[in-house]
Amino acid sequence: MSPTLIPSEKSYAPELGTVIPLHRRIFDMAKDPLIRSRIIETSLAILVLLGGFLIRMHYLDERPFWVDEAESSINALTILQNGYPTDTYLGIPIYENTLIHPWPGNAEYEFRDLSYSDKHLAVYHGWLPLYAIAGSFALQGVTPDSANGVPAVKHDLTERKRRTRAARLPGVLFGVLFLAVIFAGGRILFGPDAAWAGLLVGSVYPYHIAISRQARYYSAEVALTTACAVSLWLLVKECKWKHVFLTATAFVLLFHTHLQSFSAAGLVCLLAAPVIVHRHLDGVRKLCTFAALVAAGTLPWIIATGFYRQQERIPRAWTLLNLPGDFLRYPPVQISSATTGVVLAVLTVCLVLIKPGFSLRLGSAKKLLPVLLFLSVWAACGYATFLAFVPAVSFDSGRLNLSYWGPLFLLASITAAAITRTVVPRYSVVLAPVLLLVVFMAMGRKPNFHETFAAGNWKTDAAALDYLKSKSMDRTTKLYAAPNDHLILTFYSGLPVEDITPVRKSYLDSYPGNIIYIDRSISVETGFLTAESIQAAALRDGTRLSPEEAERWSVLLRTRDYREAMLNSVSRGVTQALEPVPPFGEQLLAEHHRKLPSVFAGSSLELITRGFEIRSWTDWRNVMKYRFVGPEQRSTVHANYADRLRGSDAVILSSADTALYFSRWHPADINGGIEFRFMQ
Repeated sequence: MSPTLIPSEKSYAPELGTVIPLHRRIFDMAKDPLIRSRIIETSLAILVLLGGFLIRMHYLDERPFWVDEAESSINALTILQNGYPTDTYLGIPIYENTLIHPWPGNAEYEFRDLSYSDKHLAVYHGWLPLYAIAGSFALQGVTPDSANGVPAVKHDLTERKRRTRAARLPGVLFGVLFLAVIFAGGRILFGPDAAWAGLLVGSVYPYHIAISRQARYYSAEVALTTACAVSLWLLVKECKWKHVFLTATAFVLLFHTHLQSFSAAGLVCLLAAPVIVHRHLDGVRKLCTFAALVAAGTLPWIIATGFYRQQERIPRAWTLLNLPGDFLRYPPVQISSATTGVVLAVLTVCLVLIKPGFSLRLGSAKKLLPVLLFLSVWAACGYATFLAFVPAVSFDSGRLNLSYWGPLFLLASITAAAITRTVVPRYSVVLAPVLLLVVFMAMGRKPNFHETFAAGNWKTDAAALDYLKSKSMDRTTKLYAAPNDHLILTFYSGLPVEDITPVRKSYLDSYPGNIIYIDRSISVETGFLTAESIQAAALRDGTRLSPEEAERWSVLLRTRDYREAMLNSVSRGVTQALEPVPPFGEQLLAEHHRKLPSVFAGSSLELITRGFEIRSWTDWRNVMKYRFVGPEQRSTVHANYADRLRGSDAVILSSADTALYFSRWHPADINGGIEFRFMQ
């Protein structure tokens, strides 16, 4: 009678007809050099992944949200309330997009937001990153706010930072997932040298650190785009059933993360389909299964949300492009990217041609060519679909490469491995990461563990909220802000702060309660109006200013254009005199005004403002919101707030570059202007 075995302790060895304890088998396996090297490599990779995680976590709350992070986080809070992302939070509609969809039946709002369908569901962004943020909130005890009772700021600085960390954590985790995918993808597509180059350099690459520290979809998009590329490569090469299911899963997840990147991946898959059919006997059956799985994971969402009805309303960026000239304005055709790509391509080709006699090295070069073709096609499809499908308001040159950055980074890792393997094959695993790091540093991509896209700071963001705390508000008080700072203020304060741009002028004029309007970024930095520049200019003019006097003049000159524009808007053509400007100030203002157009022309969102004269952040925001409904008819004296703010108490927080207006109801024909008070 055979002995009874406990599976956790023993296992059969049929070839010997004996039973060997499990711990003995593990010990014997560990003596195998190949298995031992795999264990060591896996352990080292896990340590690097842990290091990458810690780097991304270390400065996670160093800066507060920028606008888009607040948008995603508010969407996530609506998931905690309703189970899915909706268009209302704290009892008010969420506005985050350009205004073009009229709302004729609403007395308060002139427009609805394009980011939400007729079923009041978020359709402008994929839901996977939003659910990830919502899950992080739930695990860390972050709950939605309520709008009941008298308005009051609900969160102190400690709580704001805690909420910021909770919202950004999923981005960090998706960043670590990308590093794991790069490591696996480098091994699959080329070998361990490519894997280690991608993992080590990716862990400290500043751009990836920056996108991994945001409460946005960027980190997930890059990780899943790369996962789709690697899994599709496996489908092309081997086409096993497990690859079909793996690729379908990656594609569905990418669909629910970013539709434009999904479109690019789908285009590459369509181009690769003939190759799959040609290489594999059951390729057609497996491709049909793949298509069915992807359809099952995407079509129900498209139908249930009303996504397809919303798309025809969204203005596309391609209608504003000037082609072919604009190809030179955006990556990857910019000089630094193009030059690096050409140099690496020429170097690789030269190595192949110079050393054709070495079979191992030639084999490595030949192995590179199909990978180079595949990933280059992916980048081209990502670039083309971005130009073709991205909405005009989202045409940010900083986002253009997100749909192909991961595959191109993988290609860079593989190219570095191919070069070092050709030159010094014995040390390729060590030298490939070194070469890749040197190339990136030469391009200006030096490791920076503080890297972030957020430009604000906690002191500045807290200034407006702290001032609001000091003001008494009643139940009738409504809070408005210039777009899109209302999202940041709402998330950090717990107050229902509304975007003022979609509100009807008639509603603001007739609202019987109190109104508070918050306008941030009221000056434009050109470098000419700093306290130091003013001191130097005054000295050249024969006037010696103390540091305090120079700072005072800096505040007055930096806010002068803004104050003048607001006074002209609300005063019905009645001129209100501002403080006289000394000669040195006139000179600096003239230099400042000459530089202003170039500041906005260099914006990453300059496409949406083309054709308009932009000289202030107020102009910029008006065009961003009203581009397709006539900014001229809704700005300056035609602004919806022009009559309501007349006679209001106005405070400029100079340290925060913010203006706050406290307006009590008055007849629309009241005369008067605004008297600005300055506070630190």
